[in-house]
Amino acid sequence: MPPVSALRFSRLVEFSRHPHGWRFLLLIPCDHHSVLEQPTETKLREREQILKMTALPRTITVPQPETLPVFPGVSDHPALPEGFEVRAGRLFHRGLDLMTLINTPLEYQGQLTQPATPMYVRRPESLRDNFRQLHAWFEGAKAEIAYPGSLMVAFASKANPSQPVARTLLNAGAAYECSSNYDVEIVRHALAQGWISRSRPILANGFKLPAYARNLIRLRAEGFANILPIFDDLEEIEPFAESGLHFEVGLRSRTDSDHTNRFGLSHEDMFLAAARIAASGNLRLTTYHAMQTVSASKGFQYQSALVNSLRRYAALHRAFPTLHRFNFGGGLPGRTSGMNFEDWMWRTLQTIMAVCEEEGIPAPDLIIESGRYLVQDHAARFFRVVKTRMGDDGVAYYMIDGSIMSSFPDAWALGDSFVVLPVNHWEGEFVPVRLAGLTCDHDDVYPTRKMDDVPLMLPADADELIIGFFDCGAYQETLGGRGGAKHCILPEGSEVIVEEDEGAFEVTEYDPPQSAAEVLCSLGYGL
Repeated sequence: MPPVSALRFSRLVEFSRHPHGWRFLLLIPCDHHSVLEQPTETKLREREQILKMTALPRTITVPQPETLPVFPGVSDHPALPEGFEVRAGRLFHRGLDLMTLINTPLEYQGQLTQPATPMYVRRPESLRDNFRQLHAWFEGAKAEIAYPGSLMVAFASKANPSQPVARTLLNAGAAYECSSNYDVEIVRHALAQGWISRSRPILANGFKLPAYARNLIRLRAEGFANILPIFDDLEEIEPFAESGLHFEVGLRSRTDSDHTNRFGLSHEDMFLAAARIAASGNLRLTTYHAMQTVSASKGFQYQSALVNSLRRYAALHRAFPTLHRFNFGGGLPGRTSGMNFEDWMWRTLQTIMAVCEEEGIPAPDLIIESGRYLVQDHAARFFRVVKTRMGDDGVAYYMIDGSIMSSFPDAWALGDSFVVLPVNHWEGEFVPVRLAGLTCDHDDVYPTRKMDDVPLMLPADADELIIGFFDCGAYQETLGGRGGAKHCILPEGSEVIVEEDEGAFEVTEYDPPQSAAEVLCSLGYGL
C-alpha cells in the first residue's frame, strides 16, 4: 500500500443539513404488466405517468410507523456499544469522527483524490493495545496468585495475514504462528523489513506437508534460533529428526470435541511421538499444544476442558520432563465480545496451578495463540446506501455499494453477527431496515439467512447514508479473498490506515479501489 501525505483531523467539523422526512428510494419499472393487462382509462393514465419516469430511483413517502411490522426487542434507535458516541448527528468511534474520515480527500500518487466506498479502515493502535492488554492481564493475575511461569503471546496469522497487521503485531513483540508454507516467506519478509530478528519465536502449526517441512528446516539453517515445529502426527517428526539441526518441538493433542476431530495426536500417540523425539538426538520436546475446541467465553465448560488437557500434560511431563510449556491454542473471542478477560486470566491461572499441584508437577510456561482477540476490533468497513427497495412485508431493503456475501462470508455461511451502525443522519427518525448487496443473489442480505430475521434500526433518510460494519478485522479478508475478483464481478473497495496519537488521527496509507482492468486481469482477461 503506497504512503500518502498525512492529513490530520482531530476536531469536529460541523455540517449543516436541511432535515428530511422519512424517505425511501424505489425503482419502478417502465413496463408494468398489471397496467398493460387492464387498459382501463384509470390504468392508461397510470401507465402514462409510469412511462414518463426514468430508470433512476425516485423519492416517495414510506408508511407511517403504526403500519410498519412490529419486531419484539427492537428499539427506536440502535444501542451504542462501548467506544461509540454520536455528536451533531454523526457517529464517532473511539474518538474518531468517521464522517470526516470518509469525506476527507487524500493525496495519492501526487493527486488529491476522494476515497471511495466501499472503504476498509484499519486502526493499528487497536492491535498494539490488545497485545499490551493481554500481557497486562497476565502480569496482574501472576502477581496476585504468585504464578511462577511466563506468557508468550503468538499472533495466529490465519486470522488476518495482511501486511499491516503482521507488521504492527511483530513490531509490538508478538511471536509468529505459522499455518502453512507461505507463512515462512512472511517470516523472511519480516526479517528483511526489520520487524523481527532471528531470535523471535516462530511457532509452526499446520499440517507439515513436504514443502512446508523443507522450508521450516531451511529457515532454521538460515539462523532462526527459535523455530518451534508443533507436530500433528507421527510422520511429521521424521524430516526434522533427519535434518540433524537442533529444534525445540511441540506435540498437538487431540482434545475432546462436540464434533468429529481430525486434529492432533491421541493420548497414546503422544507418548510414541515423545519417545521418537527423545531418541532423535537433535530434537527436544518442550511444548504441549492443547488445541481447545471450546471458546474461552464458555466459562465453566472451558475450564473443564482445560483441566482435562492439563492432566494429560502432567502425565506426559512425568515421562518426559523436558516438557515445560503449555500452549492453549486459540479460543479467545474478540476484545469487544463482552467477556471479562481479566477474570478469565485469573481463573485460568488458578486452575493451572491447582491441577499442577494435584499432579505434583511445576506450573508450566504458557503460550496463547490469539488470532481473533488480537485483530477482530482493529478494522471497520463502510458502505454507501445507493438504492432502496421495499420488501414484501413493508420493511425496506437498503442496498449498499458492495456485497455482504463477499465482505462478510462468515455472516453469510455461519451466521456470525457484527456491530452495524449508521455513520450519519442520527438526528432524524429511525425505521426497521434490512441491508442488501448489489449482487444478484438472494442470500446477499443482512441479517443473513443464518441469523434471526430481526431488521436493523437505521435512519429513515437514506440519502447519502453511510453504513459501518465494525469489529470485522478477523478472517473476513482471507475468507472473502484479497485482490481478486468478487462475486458478480464487484470491485474491491479502497483501504485506509489511520494512526492515532494523543487524540489526533493521521491517515498514513491509502490504497484505491480496484479498477476494471485489475478485476478483469485477475480473471485472466489480460487487459
